[in-house]
Order: sequence, then structure tokens, then C-alpha cells
Amino acid sequence: MRKFVFILLIIAILSIAGASWGFQITEPKAGSIFYPGDVVQVRTNINTGENIEGVFFTVPEMDKGIGDLLRPYEYDFTIDRDYIGTATILAIARLSDGQGVQSEVKIKVILPSNVILKSIAIDPNPVFLYKMPLNSDPNDVRIFETKSLGVGGIYSDGVERGIASASSGTTYTSSNEKVVTVSPNGKVTAQSIGAAKIMVINGKFSADVEVIVDAYKD
Repeated sequence: MRKFVFILLIIAILSIAGASWGFQITEPKAGSIFYPGDVVQVRTNINTGENIEGVFFTVPEMDKGIGDLLRPYEYDFTIDRDYIGTATILAIARLSDGQGVQSEVKIKVILPSNVILKSIAIDPNPVFLYKMPLNSDPNDVRIFETKSLGVGGIYSDGVERGIASASSGTTYTSSNEKVVTVSPNGKVTAQSIGAAKIMVINGKFSADVEVIVDAYKD
């Protein structure tokens, strides 16, 4: 499916620049709010005379997509029960000359007010990193000096959702930034040899992650 999405994005790059087209997503409206498990009905509008041969639909954040539909070019999909956050609905119309024109809207997926966070879990814990020598290959630095924390939230509806991003309300603090730093979205980076802790907080829940940084040895 990710290959499918990549192909769609390549087609989008080839879209006609500056042309005026009536093709657009009419439903849902940009900024519409949905809940996990909702069915989203995607509807489009095409001006008379526009020579469209097919439409690809994709929702990259949810790894969903379908293509080569016949008129009226509509797409219904169900929001994953573990998904929260912003999602982009992209529709790419294929024209008879092989080019494309696209329309997109962003929707927001939130939890119902009666679904609340019950606990959090961190993976991995502990985290083991290596401090690389100066002038090391950048790929090696990325692999051995950094690690993104996975933060899972267990909710009252029994669903575990990823809440590592700052937009999910999760915050991170390093006990010693001379040893290890952490980004707003939970990416841990080794600064020097030693040990430190990362405090992860979301609402009233918190957890400590031990981080150990050792010298890299061939």
C-alpha cells in the first residue's frame, strides 16, 4: 500500500500548474471533525467538459487508498479505531492526456469525551545508544546515536493508540542533556557517554525511560 501511495504522490507532482479546474473534493469539508471508527464519505465535483478518465483516492496517514473508480468518483473509508490526529484526504484525477489534477482536504480525528487515557507504556525501555567517533558516516550516526520512543496510550475503550507526538499531548524531559537530549516528538539523541533518564508525561500519567550511552566499538 505504501508503494501505491508513493505512486499517487508522483502523479500529484505532475499535476497541471496554474490551470483552473472544477474538480475538487466537496465532502467532507476541510477541518471537519470525526471520531475513530467513523465512516468518512468522500465526494467530488467535476465541471462539465472536464475529460477525466479516473480518480485515485488516498489517505496517507492511514495507509488507505483506492483508484480507477468510475463516475461519480466517490470513496468511503472507515477511520481506524486506533487513529487520532490530522488526516489528509487526497483525490487525484487522471486526465485523458495522461496528466493529473488534484484536490485535498484535511480532517481532524479526535476521541469522544467519554474515552479517556488510562495508562501509558514506553518502548523500548531501557534505551541503549552509542556515541560515534567524530567524522563518522551520517547513516551510522543516525542508526547508533538516535532512537525514537514509542509511546502507547491505553484508553477506556480498550484501544491502544500511539501518542508519541507532541500533538497528542505527550511531553519529554531529559534528566541530563549533556548525556542525552530528546525532541518534542520523542526522538532521543546521544550527546556523550553516560546514563540519563527521560521523563514522559501525558496528562496525569508519567513514566521514566532509562537511557544508556556507551562508546562505539568496531
